[in-house]
Amino acid sequence: MTTPTLPEPFAELAPFCATWVLPDSNARHARRLATAYPEIKAFYDAMLAVAPAALAYLSERQLGQLDEADANLLKLMLALAEVGPAVEWYQQPAVIDGWPAERFPLVEAIPDTAAQEV
Repeated sequence: MTTPTLPEPFAELAPFCATWVLPDSNARHARRLATAYPEIKAFYDAMLAVAPAALAYLSERQLGQLDEADANLLKLMLALAEVGPAVEWYQQPAVIDGWPAERFPLVEAIPDTAAQEV
């Protein structure tokens, strides 16, 4: 298995790829729940530091036409969105006093990098 690549300006995020470059929202949610909070916080802090630059970079690309490196950066940003509440609200991986996630099944999965229909 090869290590996921990233665009050169974001190469410092490579250590997070094996854990956080995941195929879909279900996988990101499961990873958040299975990851120790200190690891989540370290990922959050590293990503938050580059998030504005990453969003600016990705905003110049077209969904449905991302190369592998750009798709991996997008998936890291989606993982940041997944762990954000765990850090900002709960200070733990799971929702405090929340409903079990299994009670809210994903009805339709849309690929993260699919082109948006207008």
